[in-house]
Amino acid sequence: MSENQGLEYYDVQDVLDLANPGADPADSHGLLCGLICAAGFADPQRWLPEVFDDFDPRNSAQARAYQCLQEVYEQTLASLHSEELDFELLLPDDDAPLAERTESLGAWCSGFLSGLGLGGLPERDKLSEELAELLDDVAQIAKVDFDLESPDENENVAFEEVVEYLRIGVLFVHDELQPAAAPQQIQ
Repeated sequence: MSENQGLEYYDVQDVLDLANPGADPADSHGLLCGLICAAGFADPQRWLPEVFDDFDPRNSAQARAYQCLQEVYEQTLASLHSEELDFELLLPDDDAPLAERTESLGAWCSGFLSGLGLGGLPERDKLSEELAELLDDVAQIAKVDFDLESPDENENVAFEEVVEYLRIGVLFVHDELQPAAAPQQIQ
């Protein structure tokens, strides 16, 4: 899962590292996805302070990082509304060590939950049972901590299954919380 409709995880990481060392592309993408799912859009006034300690548009590195994240946002928004179901999580390449991919997946989930909160997720008792269960799963995945020296094929396959579960889950969350924005099915 290395691409988000053309943007590479490591390219985004390089831009963020120049602007705000420590900013994480997976966490940032999760944050944007959560905002889109909860609010229908990601207001820069809400997400900028979450990604940048002190954003200064005159700082060329931060301005470039903002532009990059705007591109990530626009592509993510388009993919969440796409009838092609081509939404992808912005994570390290499949050839990256499983520990790195797992850590990024946990960061993505944490960012997603933060974005949902910032975007105004309804109270738990107003959510469908399926949506509440899915969000519980996302919270559990956010806490994941693998310490695998040399993972075998089964662990890699299990990781990919979790990523696919989340990918479909995010589409479900978006459709549940933004039903008017969901692509219409041809009958």
